[in-house]
Amino acid sequence: MKAVHQAGWGGREQLSIQIVPRPAAAAGCVLVKVVAISTHAGDAHMLSGRPYLVRLIGLPKIPGMDFAGVVEELGEELGTVGNVAVRFAKGDEVFGTADAACGAFAEYVAVPSKNLARKPENVSWGTAAAIPTSGMTALQALRAGGEVTSGQRVLVNGASGGVGTFAVQLAKAKGAHVTGVCSTANVDTVRSLGADEIIDYKNETVEGASAAAGVKYDKIIDAVGRSGWRPMLAARGALVAVALPNPESELIPCQLCSIICCFSCLCCCLSSKKSHMFMQSVKTADLEELAGMASAGTIRPLVGLRLVGIDKIPDALAGHSDTLGPGHRLGKTVAFMGSEESPEMERF
Repeated sequence: MKAVHQAGWGGREQLSIQIVPRPAAAAGCVLVKVVAISTHAGDAHMLSGRPYLVRLIGLPKIPGMDFAGVVEELGEELGTVGNVAVRFAKGDEVFGTADAACGAFAEYVAVPSKNLARKPENVSWGTAAAIPTSGMTALQALRAGGEVTSGQRVLVNGASGGVGTFAVQLAKAKGAHVTGVCSTANVDTVRSLGADEIIDYKNETVEGASAAAGVKYDKIIDAVGRSGWRPMLAARGALVAVALPNPESELIPCQLCSIICCFSCLCCCLSSKKSHMFMQSVKTADLEELAGMASAGTIRPLVGLRLVGIDKIPDALAGHSDTLGPGHRLGKTVAFMGSEESPEMERF
């Protein structure tokens, strides 16, 4: 099969298209023929190897996390009655994530069955591929420190990015009053997603805008990676940081240690305002919930770049790495594995 190959940590020079053996569906896993993929901030970190802590995961020979496709083969254990994975059969249309194991930027990918959900018939391949990691991250971040409830104020920093666009829509679906932070170019887009108020960081500071409005927030979702949020939290408010600090900083290990110490000691013990170190985890129930919301039109991924052909993926992925991750690009980047545009592309 064709696959994107990563030779080492770095940038575009580490990526190439190669012919590699097709993976097999091990016990408990599903082999999927990939139709579409999307990129996520984690893909950029796994390419650059920055922050250095990500290198502990190991170098991915084939990068990529999120995909949508057709079930090609089931692992041996999946045919037994009573196994939760029996819900899949060959030919099923699915979407999901390879998570930190990577391997999705290829014509076939094998993943644990729990990493998959059925793609609704009325949801396009590109839409499904854009959902998994960013959607689950936003959904789980909004639960961290307590579920968002109707009438609460939620601020989303990085509201035009992959995670941020989902966070705005999901918070609105819960009845929250949502403030989105983005650049001038993306103000109208973030408003179209349902944000009640916009802070254009090109023209004003978040601190200044919040102080001028006399507003404090019940939850702040930081999808960019910055400090200084605590004064803007309401009493018993929660800050959820879903982004790693700047990967170009040489002080990353110290920054992470400082953040962990601050969060675990000062925030949790000395104040009613809580800060949460957040790590998204793959949950079948969350994938299925997101599938239902996409089918109902409650959420829709915002796609800033659409590509056709596996050969386009290395440049797109390296471009994300060069700009410190997809958070600096509008919404999601989606690539279709075929070599030509199809009716599916038009429908997406």
